[in-house]
Amino acid sequence: MNEIFVKSLPLKDVIANIAEALDTTYFNRCNEYILNIPEIYGEGSIRGINFLNGFGLIEYNCTLKEALKIHFNVNSIHPLKFIYCSKGSVKHKFEEHDVLHQIEQFQNIIVASTQQNGHILIFPKNENIHLNSLEISRKEFKTKIDCDLNILDVGLKKLFKDLTARNLFFYQGNYSLAMSDCIDTIKTSKFSGIARSLFLEGKSNEILSIQISDYEDDKKDIPKRQILRKSELVQIQKAVQILKSELSKPLTIKELANKVGTNPTKLQEGFRYNFGLTVNNYLNKIRLDYAKEQIMIGELNISEIANNIGIANKSYFSRLFKATFQLNPKEFSLQIAKNANKRQRNRPLT
Repeated sequence: MNEIFVKSLPLKDVIANIAEALDTTYFNRCNEYILNIPEIYGEGSIRGINFLNGFGLIEYNCTLKEALKIHFNVNSIHPLKFIYCSKGSVKHKFEEHDVLHQIEQFQNIIVASTQQNGHILIFPKNENIHLNSLEISRKEFKTKIDCDLNILDVGLKKLFKDLTARNLFFYQGNYSLAMSDCIDTIKTSKFSGIARSLFLEGKSNEILSIQISDYEDDKKDIPKRQILRKSELVQIQKAVQILKSELSKPLTIKELANKVGTNPTKLQEGFRYNFGLTVNNYLNKIRLDYAKEQIMIGELNISEIANNIGIANKSYFSRLFKATFQLNPKEFSLQIAKNANKRQRNRPLT
């Protein structure tokens, strides 16, 4: 395992120290410091940029040939770190503790070390890692948020007020869909120069606000949590499969949420995120898609089709079908037959 020691702040020094350890160079593009991983060590890049008020962002997007342990040494007071992992997994530990924290894909952590000690990040070998860390210099950043500190969760309030780094702080959670979208926007950004600097600063502020919101949601009792996490999308896919397999007797939203291990609020959020529809609207969509397909096949009558999708009221079924396909089921069936006859008449003689 390769092992290097870097300064914690400013991020220019972090990049410079890593570049020196890897025997390579880095370059400055509008105050964003960029290091390309030498081929002998792997591939990818490490970027760091400082904003105003002691706020910065460092991004690791790389695959390493050997595991790498980075020690972040304390200059005077170690910065707060808001870390999120969008690809792969890394380990974190405090210098004074032996406990390793595994940060998996779609997880985020908030960490603060004591004044005398720093952090260690351990990157595995042969695994593509995409990890971002918001770095916050405590005293400088406090001037930015001082007037809003009293409305923060008590834990975060103590964290931001701990200007002399007397207390350890560690929180780990799964980040939200909003966080995922924000990260994806940064990944795909085409901005350059000063436009990129402004864009990154805005997105970094947005990510910080989302992480604070995610943290506060995690502090609630499980049934009261409302923010759907990226890692929970598998539950939404399970819900979709249940709806498709039980069209004739669909579960209520509450029953469906319980069956996949979430709550109705998160279930609705997941369907809106994936399909732009509520659960009931999505259910009606797949009901009507099934009905349309069965009418085209022509093996079932309208009543049988309505029963198969759990709609006993044929009049209601007809209204739903017409609202979607501009024809009621009977008209649609006649149109299918008419088109089939027309194709038959136009078929060339052999």
